[in-house]
Amino acid sequence: MKIFLPFHKKEFHPYLEEIKTHSINEIVCDRHQNYDSSFKIINIHWPEAIFDWQEPTQSDIEGLKKTIKIWKNEAIIVYTKHDFERTKGPTPNFTKLFNIIEENTDVFIHLGVYSKKIYSDKYPNAKHEIICHPLFENSFQISNKNEAREILGINSEAMVIIAPGNIRNFKERKMVLHSFNALGYKNKVLISTNMRNELRLDFPGRVRFKKCFDVQKFFIKRFRQKHSSPKYLFTYNPLSAEDLSLRMSAADIVLVPRVDILNSGIVFLGLTFRKVIVGPAIGNIEEQLKELNYPVFNPNSMSSVTKALEKGIKLHLSGEYLGGVQAKYYPINVAKDYDRIFLKYKKK
Repeated sequence: MKIFLPFHKKEFHPYLEEIKTHSINEIVCDRHQNYDSSFKIINIHWPEAIFDWQEPTQSDIEGLKKTIKIWKNEAIIVYTKHDFERTKGPTPNFTKLFNIIEENTDVFIHLGVYSKKIYSDKYPNAKHEIICHPLFENSFQISNKNEAREILGINSEAMVIIAPGNIRNFKERKMVLHSFNALGYKNKVLISTNMRNELRLDFPGRVRFKKCFDVQKFFIKRFRQKHSSPKYLFTYNPLSAEDLSLRMSAADIVLVPRVDILNSGIVFLGLTFRKVIVGPAIGNIEEQLKELNYPVFNPNSMSSVTKALEKGIKLHLSGEYLGGVQAKYYPINVAKDYDRIFLKYKKK
């Protein structure tokens, strides 16, 4: 069976690659206008990807509505619900886009019970299924911890906390830095794989003032000077899979740096590298971490984050990998679940 994913494949999506590797179906990524009737399943993952992650115009929205009418006549729309809304912030047309996809979905795939409950109530006429997020078995390379630390210049005895992924706003940044600095360890290292530190400054005369002194560049430079090695290992742009793998291999604890989100692949990145994971008690993340016996925190309480990190460190030092890896997270089993759902609901 041919499965159509309506976005132009121009970037690496580890989640999808793990599933495609094991699926018995032919999964095709292409622009939404290139759909044809040979596809009986349309599987949407990220609505923003339909328009190359750019905000759609009203004309784009109207065109998509016409395309969806064709899809509904010839195929089943399956929507894997990764996010509540656009993670970089909603706009009127992005909100319209998400609403259109949700309202026309035949089958929702959720990554946890939390999500399923919310959207089952909101869209009772649609079907709702749960499929776990896969591990990243084929996407990243696990290295020896000491060898990774030697390459990165990290002390072999340091307690190393990694906050993978983009730090997307100041609340996330504050949470990560405050909780790390509050830990009672002298020999500690914080790794961030994309620490945003831009400031959106606006005040009367800013443009004229910038000609002689760029305030934003000044604060960025000061932040980077203050947060440098050996205590901090920060990068400020997305990393390659190889560089991220090296940093994950060097870490002891994975901190999920999120404050308001439905799902996070960082949980499963941590599981892939067999690390102790500490994350927020929000969305599907809470049930996933609690099932694995890992510490969770209230992202609105700095003391809660620090206490959860301390619990995570104790788990790490105990030498017990409490969470283990359940078979349902193996990519081969996640792919089988997708194949089962596609077969169950395909258009006759």
